[in-house]
Amino acid sequence: MKIQFVQQHIVRGETRDKDVVYEKDQVVDFGNDRVDNSYARAYVDRGYADEINGAAERGRAKANAESARAAARLEARGKIAIPDDLSKVADGDLIKLGQSLSDDMVQSKDDALKAIETEKARRNPT
Repeated sequence: MKIQFVQQHIVRGETRDKDVVYEKDQVVDFGNDRVDNSYARAYVDRGYADEINGAAERGRAKANAESARAAARLEARGKIAIPDDLSKVADGDLIKLGQSLSDDMVQSKDDALKAIETEKARRNPT
């Protein structure tokens, strides 16, 4: 079992030099030994540490990667020029512009105008 301490915890030994000090945020892997895991479980149950689950770590990493991709997409969208007068833009070009500014399906001029207005609002919140 792998745990991360949420506060400093000292396990007193026979003498001071035999004390074991677990620092806050220290990650300790107690392995698969049943006895060691019982100690790790006790630290978690008593609130000294949180269990680190491999699946949870992978989930956090995936969420962080997705957030980074979304932020990069928004940054790239912020660099796309939006003409001041959309009435002079051909419908096909307007749809392409809307598609480049939205994750939603943009298939018509109305969809494109909604996507463009949404992006304008994102860029200039009032």
